[in-house]
Amino acid sequence: MIGEIIIGLIGFTFIVFGYLIWKKEKISLLHSYHYDKVTNENKKAFCIISGIGVTIIGAGLLITSIIIGITNSEWSFVAFIIGFIIGLIMLMYAGLRYNN
Repeated sequence: MIGEIIIGLIGFTFIVFGYLIWKKEKISLLHSYHYDKVTNENKKAFCIISGIGVTIIGAGLLITSIIIGITNSEWSFVAFIIGFIIGLIMLMYAGLRYNN
């Protein structure tokens, strides 16, 4: 029970951070070396892609915690793995595309 709550809270935190990066363009929530070469013209696009990536990771964690709470199945981590891979790809794409 405690594990599901902790995973859910971490997921919710990621979703909030992702939202702030995506919608509010709080680029400073990322470490500075992730955005130090992003130009002002590319900041909005970088924040959108990075924010969505972080949000997807958080959603995967939140879905995982819900599935664990309902089914107590180890297969629930598939949601985390899928969310993590998609989110990481988006973060890497944003970094490679805009932080050169």
